[in-house]
Amino acid sequence: MGQLVFIGSKISFIALRDFIFDHKINQGDTIVLHPQNFESILEEIKQSQESIDIPINIFGILLVKDTTDTVELGKIQIVKNENLNNS
Repeated sequence: MGQLVFIGSKISFIALRDFIFDHKINQGDTIVLHPQNFESILEEIKQSQESIDIPINIFGILLVKDTTDTVELGKIQIVKNENLNNS
């Protein structure tokens, strides 16, 4: 379905933003996060002074929580412009 990637640092909103920018992830693609990493991002957003809309979107890339138990803690899965509802 998608490529599993270790981004080289602790998964945070800023680390994901930098990864998306540095690796030129395309708008319309999706990043799937382990549930613990996803909840950590949500908590980071709540503590932030920045206004970030839910669902979480960074540069047009949607961040979603893994519901299939396939993404390892500390890694992300990049899904290239696929519809996640068609499994």
